[in-house]
Amino acid sequence: MIQYHFSTLDFRVLIFTLMDTELRKKKILEIILKAHIETGEPVGSRYVSNILGLSSATIRNIMAILEEEGYIDQPHTSAGRLPTEMAYRDYANSLLNQMYGLGYEVDKINREVFSRYTTYTEIIENASSAISRLTNYTSFVIYPKDHIYMDGMYHLFEYQEFKTLKQAMRLLKVLDEKEKLLHLINEYLATGALNIRIGRENKVDGFEACTIIAASYTVRKKVVGGVGIIGPVRMKYRKVVPIVRHLADSFSRMLERVI
Repeated sequence: MIQYHFSTLDFRVLIFTLMDTELRKKKILEIILKAHIETGEPVGSRYVSNILGLSSATIRNIMAILEEEGYIDQPHTSAGRLPTEMAYRDYANSLLNQMYGLGYEVDKINREVFSRYTTYTEIIENASSAISRLTNYTSFVIYPKDHIYMDGMYHLFEYQEFKTLKQAMRLLKVLDEKEKLLHLINEYLATGALNIRIGRENKVDGFEACTIIAASYTVRKKVVGGVGIIGPVRMKYRKVVPIVRHLADSFSRMLERVI
């Protein structure tokens, strides 16, 4: 009997070869998205080929299809590819109906917020601070009296998308206009569902490189406030979406008990 011995690399190449074109495109786009979320830099065919064990030419051919379909873009000829807003939109949509265990994050939120503080105001303010520290993004909580409480605005300026003076000034202008920002987020919360608005979907000058994730909390099925995160388009959606959802659900349960 002949025995075959496959290395991990051989196995990856074999699996990729057996995939149809759609699955190949999906796998390569996943790699590009993950790399861009981590680094913010264009992703080259060589990087993808090293992961999959395939030639750069093979990867470039599939990248060309993804670019034609609008999922990736090439800033200039010699650069790698960047995921487009459409790619991030499809990725975010895929997370909305999935439930992921939070583990450490839920324990930390519950320990730092819900088990430590007793008054509604204390919980709101410390929840905002906790999720900002946990995610390294800007957090917000909207009170039932239509007041927005924000924390960790400085986190946004840790990302290269907002490092130039022009980018920073445009973003600061939006964050400083609290009434306009409150109105924008309240529009999202009015649906009663968890909302993810990516880049230009926010329709606000200065927010083109931002994503807002917002979820409403309710009392007797009536929306009374909201909680969420503002970060770069290349946000860690898989981590942030469950955290926002958990907080909104926790606020709703808390308010049902006290009101």
